[in-house]
Amino acid sequence: MIDVSDRFFAAATAQDLDAVRALYAEDARIWHNWDDHEQDVDENLATLGSLPQRYDRFEYDAVRTVALADGFLRQHDIVVERAGRSARVPAILRGYVADGRITRIEEYFDLGQLAEVRAAQR
Repeated sequence: MIDVSDRFFAAATAQDLDAVRALYAEDARIWHNWDDHEQDVDENLATLGSLPQRYDRFEYDAVRTVALADGFLRQHDIVVERAGRSARVPAILRGYVADGRITRIEEYFDLGQLAEVRAAQR
């Protein structure tokens, strides 16, 4: 389970969206607490693919991953920078895995902590 998590985040960080897609089950859903919206795989890939346009720097730091019987729990800090503004946002992500593929992600973080950096995007 940790290997699935590690491969997923390595692919996302490298912007290898084909590798991310390969790790998702065809009908995977990705939910975020900050908008209470479930994305399908294509929507999520579009979001991940837009990160380089939205941030000068986007990375995960202070990673802690725990294997669960049906997936993984990952805590990390999202580190972003844009136009000289930066933020470090603690996040937690619950991944559900079946047959080696991610079937669901539930991601929790405080979007408000990105407000100053997001303001630089306008």
